[in-house]
Amino acid sequence: MTDASCTLPMLRCAECGRLDSRQRVICTSCLSSRLLEQAVSGEGRLVTLTTIRRAPTAWRDRAPYRVVVVDLDAGPRVTGRLSPNAPEPTLGDRLQLLQVEGQDLVFGPETLID
Repeated sequence: MTDASCTLPMLRCAECGRLDSRQRVICTSCLSSRLLEQAVSGEGRLVTLTTIRRAPTAWRDRAPYRVVVVDLDAGPRVTGRLSPNAPEPTLGDRLQLLQVEGQDLVFGPETLID
């Protein structure tokens, strides 16, 4: 999936409204089992990042790569990779989900999608 309007599937609790990025069978806030799928925007702010230079075996062909933590505008915090062609971001920069590869989220600065 690659386009400027990438969304993420989340679960919203029908009882308390909590939004969660992980697949669960009960809400971690109120313990309700009434969880509904909801797609949310992949836009948010960079919280932190690091560069992985010595990658696990399955990822060695991608090293070095940058891992980012993003606070989504929708609320949840998610972890993903920074696009290899993205410039070095600053903490607090706006990021946009550019691609979903399986369970791997790829982010880039909003300027990459204009």
